[in-house]
Amino acid sequence: MFCAQWERVYRLALHLTGCPDDAEDLSLETFCRLWSQPPEKIDNPVGWLLRVAANLGYNALRSARRRNQYEQQAGIQYWENTQSENPDQAAIAAANRLRVRQALAKLPAQQARLLALRYSGASYQEIAHALNLSPASVGKLLNRAEKQFCQVYGQGE
Repeated sequence: MFCAQWERVYRLALHLTGCPDDAEDLSLETFCRLWSQPPEKIDNPVGWLLRVAANLGYNALRSARRRNQYEQQAGIQYWENTQSENPDQAAIAAANRLRVRQALAKLPAQQARLLALRYSGASYQEIAHALNLSPASVGKLLNRAEKQFCQVYGQGE
């Protein structure tokens, strides 16, 4: 199970956090939680893994937002940007990633999870199972989530 699903769980966590180290930590935590659960309580382990990874990632996203506020006050981001090879591109990329994470954090939790799962490569069926939704409703809910994301993201300009 670990080898078969690691990449998928890691991609989801990376999509949410934007940091390979954090994504690895969240992925490991997801699998630790799977192994601590009695097997009879989990009907679909893959869906369960995706749901737990999305929840952990969303929690990390909220924590990162608070942490970013503290880091900005301390000037840590300035230091990181001055250490890169191309400061202009690094600053633009960091600002874009931050805007995306801030927009996701402002969305309702279900919409943020829907978008994170879809853009990390999950199928509609997998999204439906991970979030306890009807497979037929996933497309419509994703459409609404994308529209809401565009509105929230556009307000940050």
